Amino acid sequence: MDNIPISVVLENLLRLSPAGIFWKDTERRFLGANQMFLDYYGLESVENLIGKTDEDMGWHIDPAPFRAEELRVIHNNEVSYKVPGQCIVKGKVRQIQATKHPLIMDGKTVGLMGYFVDVTETMAERDRLAVLSQTDELTGLLNRRAYTEIASQYEQQYYKEGTDFVLYMLDFDNFKNINDRHGHEYGNLILRSVSKALTQAASDNSVLFRYGGDEFVILHQYKDMEDIDTLEKKLMKAVVIPRNIDGISIQVKASIGHSCFSETGYLSDMIEMADRRMYDMKAEHRKENK
Repeated sequence: MDNIPISVVLENLLRLSPAGIFWKDTERRFLGANQMFLDYYGLESVENLIGKTDEDMGWHIDPAPFRAEELRVIHNNEVSYKVPGQCIVKGKVRQIQATKHPLIMDGKTVGLMGYFVDVTETMAERDRLAVLSQTDELTGLLNRRAYTEIASQYEQQYYKEGTDFVLYMLDFDNFKNINDRHGHEYGNLILRSVSKALTQAASDNSVLFRYGGDEFVILHQYKDMEDIDTLEKKLMKAVVIPRNIDGISIQVKASIGHSCFSETGYLSDMIEMADRRMYDMKAEHRKENK
């Protein structure tokens, strides 16, 4: 019987594993990952990953624990087993457990290898009532109660490492007219459609909330002012693009305002500033439509 090369076995193992497997160099830069890992984060190719760190990918609200853990694995030859953590995946905060092991070649540590599993559903089942209390039933987005908890995490990260973040407040201009003309059930279809579009536009390292009614809030740790402007334009485009819903062609109009935490230093002032700027845009839109 012919021997099967170990490389073939490993290739099949990587492909068939239900876990996201990855390996990194001593600088914590990705060297490779299996298909499950790429699919989980929505990456088209491993080339989008190679040479980058977790921080470069923007997957964590607070990357410090992940960084410290991986440095212990690399420099102390420690194994970390099923360490819980959070990551931002396609606009949502997910719960994971990660196991990491030193990657050794010729007796020398050349990096690390690890795998993670998503335990969001397991934890959600365990804490079902708590999770339901933070989810908007109509759209499936996080709700205002969840915003309070997650925004405080962003605030803590700002004071810990100075990572500034922006809050966008987005609201429809003509939603009452849509409801009056087509009914509330049709309005719900609009909300679901726009929520999906916003989730896609919000990018992987942003968190989206239905704050109430036709009002949405997005939190985003930004790199520079251009980053803020780029995401704002993407969010607006996701809303105002013409759409056909239930056989009716319709265009939703919207206004948006943003504020950075560094502008105010308080979450309450931050959301008030974004709200005020949003209503300034609404006023401009009313003038344009006269």
